[in-house]
Amino acid sequence: MRVASHTRVGISAAWALAALACGGPVRFTESTPPPMETGSSEGSRPVSGLIGTWQLVALTETGQRPVNVAEGERFTVEFSSDGRVALRADCNRCSGAYESEGNFLAIGPMACTRAFCPSAPFDSTFTTLVGRATSWQSVAASLELRSGAGRLQLRARVTDR
Repeated sequence: MRVASHTRVGISAAWALAALACGGPVRFTESTPPPMETGSSEGSRPVSGLIGTWQLVALTETGQRPVNVAEGERFTVEFSSDGRVALRADCNRCSGAYESEGNFLAIGPMACTRAFCPSAPFDSTFTTLVGRATSWQSVAASLELRSGAGRLQLRARVTDR
């Protein structure tokens, strides 16, 4: 009986932490392609060249060869103007907060679904590299996210309307 009580407390704490990490409901919206520029901002507000939905072109883990992605629409990152970031990692979704100043980028903890996707473990690698990104650069219709863990090359997502 005592074990069941501790289990309930642990489960309640886990739900509370998950709700805290989420910071609210996960929202997925379509957006127009972002204006292109190299990072610059005032304070730690989101940066306009970062805003928009980007789809993966290539991923490079540090010390590894680049991996080109044939179905980039299954791997997207959306930076919204309210400081939220949303990911599609194949069959999983993630949501969190981010801050940017200049070309510096800090992505907070993300809440993610954990389904087993056909692309596993590639979906987890993508999610990890986005979460660890520390800098960005946007030129033309492309975005590059970098960290000590690797590099992501993305392009502006074009939607059919």
